[in-house]
Amino acid sequence: MHDEVLTAVMAGRELRDGEVCFVGIGSPSIAALLAKHRHAPALTLIYESGAIDASPERLPLSTGSPSIARPTAFLGDCIDVFGAMQAGRVDVGILSAAQVDRHGNLNSTIIGGSYRRPDVRLVGSGGAHDIAALVGRLLIVMPHDPRRFVPEVDFITAPGLAPDGRRPAGTQGEGPVVLVTPRGTFDFSTGELRLTAYVHGSSPAHALEGLSWDVPVAPDVHELPAVDSDDERFVLDLLAR
Repeated sequence: MHDEVLTAVMAGRELRDGEVCFVGIGSPSIAALLAKHRHAPALTLIYESGAIDASPERLPLSTGSPSIARPTAFLGDCIDVFGAMQAGRVDVGILSAAQVDRHGNLNSTIIGGSYRRPDVRLVGSGGAHDIAALVGRLLIVMPHDPRRFVPEVDFITAPGLAPDGRRPAGTQGEGPVVLVTPRGTFDFSTGELRLTAYVHGSSPAHALEGLSWDVPVAPDVHELPAVDSDDERFVLDLLAR
């Protein structure tokens, strides 16, 4: 099955009806739209450009894509949505990144070298830092690419947990709670990344294949339910629009 379908379905399962969700672009949008249309109709989606209770019919290419504005209940600006987040009114955020480490820190700024002389300069933070620091809980969505999973990120764009498992000073909410890949789901309940479940028909070894450190496995690690065919069709149709 297509990796984007698996990732969207597993991430979408983590979103609850009635929540307020700050959505990133790409895989986070797919997961959020799947949840809203399939099992959480009262999920309120917020985009960085100022759209509140958005339900785009086409997958947005950026936070400023016209599809985000129609339909939406309220179209404000960045001050409106980031103000709501700072006030503690956003339950969950969904982000992806170029790198994630064992404590849920995310990097979308540089790879290698120094900040002024990196090997690769990436897109930067956008709203990722604020989302990770201020939402009630953070859901991370990543492709299964071992290069993206590192013991320590090259640059902390968006904060996760401190090395002792606590939240860094100045942040609010729980921080990273769940990480989803097309091979499984992970949590941070012990203060570091831990495998909790693997995709239907797979194994823990497959979910951890290629990762650069020994990721712990939860004692109750289990197989996830198979993907519902209607969920699969929804994601494939959204990708085709």
